[in-house]
Amino acid sequence: MKLNSQEKKIVGLAALGGMLEFYDFIIYGIFSVYFAHQFFPSGNELLSIIESYIVFVLGYIARPIGGIIFSHIGDEHGRKKVLIITIILMGAASLGIGLMPTYEQIGFWAPIGLLAFRLIQGLALGGELPSTYVYINESLRDKEHVGFGITMTGVNSGLLLGMLINHLMSHLFDTAQLTEYGWRIPFIIGGALCFISYKIRRTLHETSAFEKIQDKPKFPLAHLFTEYPKQMIAGILTTSIMAALVVVSIIFMPTYLNKMIHVDTLQVSKIMSIAMFANILTIFICGYVTRKYSPKQILTRLLFISLIIVPSGYIAIANGYTAIGVIALCITEGAAAFVIPFLLTHLFPANIRLTGVALSYNIGFTLFGGMAPIIITSMIKSGTNVILAPIIFCSVVLLATFIGLIMIKKTSNN
Repeated sequence: MKLNSQEKKIVGLAALGGMLEFYDFIIYGIFSVYFAHQFFPSGNELLSIIESYIVFVLGYIARPIGGIIFSHIGDEHGRKKVLIITIILMGAASLGIGLMPTYEQIGFWAPIGLLAFRLIQGLALGGELPSTYVYINESLRDKEHVGFGITMTGVNSGLLLGMLINHLMSHLFDTAQLTEYGWRIPFIIGGALCFISYKIRRTLHETSAFEKIQDKPKFPLAHLFTEYPKQMIAGILTTSIMAALVVVSIIFMPTYLNKMIHVDTLQVSKIMSIAMFANILTIFICGYVTRKYSPKQILTRLLFISLIIVPSGYIAIANGYTAIGVIALCITEGAAAFVIPFLLTHLFPANIRLTGVALSYNIGFTLFGGMAPIIITSMIKSGTNVILAPIIFCSVVLLATFIGLIMIKKTSNN
């Protein structure tokens, strides 16, 4: 199933913007290990990591708020407007973090400033990614599998870009240099790339599905809560598998391997780069090999596969097969990253589609993704086995996904 030139442009621009915004958002998780103590001074290294990830979580908490704000704009004034505003905010926040003075330089204002920029990032991403998903859904109705496969390959390439930058930085600078100033460079690069993407995104056209909407509710959020509460809850629960896997297997994994499994930093960057290649290749392949299946059918198969692969991946890490374990987890995340956005866009009608997708997706990520580093780290700190902690967390997430899938099937039957 080939895309025509206009469809290729739509998918390409959506993927590029998503890649840059995702890169800006996740490099905090990758590089926080270097700057945590500069903003949160503490004699306990593990405690500093937990404190820095509280800011990480607050960025996720801001996502539902951003989703509410920008989905209202998107359902009222168009998807394109949201895609332009959010890329500007993300670029400015990333640049701000890269230039932010430390606690030693400005005291209490350092963590406050870091928090403010992180909240802006959360607000922006809360509107950006759902808008991208809805834009693809409404622009490529007959070629959604391929469209989501290519788009999500681009979006998750932002994670790969972060890993490659981390790998490059590990080669160019030693740990002391990365801790002193090197960690700032990826944020500054991300800020510059976002402003370039803004120029490109201005050439996008509004979707025909949005332009054809006649019955726009005055308050999309209220309409969602009164008419589609079951679909929203189901969307939140099914998003959990994507949210948890992207955090535990990719964003939090470098810190987990280095600080808790005690794998060398350079080795970690090599493993993560290879694993991310496998991740985005998986997403791309899913877009082509799943064309005969509905999103519900794909998620059902993925859920049962995850029950085997997730614990097996961590057991492999525990037994010294670190690369194999991480790659297996990242492949599983790739399949989830493909199917969940695809599924969410089919749960809601066009007049509140962006609101429904944004709220389900962002709340799901806040509850099951944003809390993951703190929950796992706290479990380990309180005495839970370092391998068992993430397995327990992921098991709870898979149960939540299963419940959400049952709700979707019941809603569809009704």
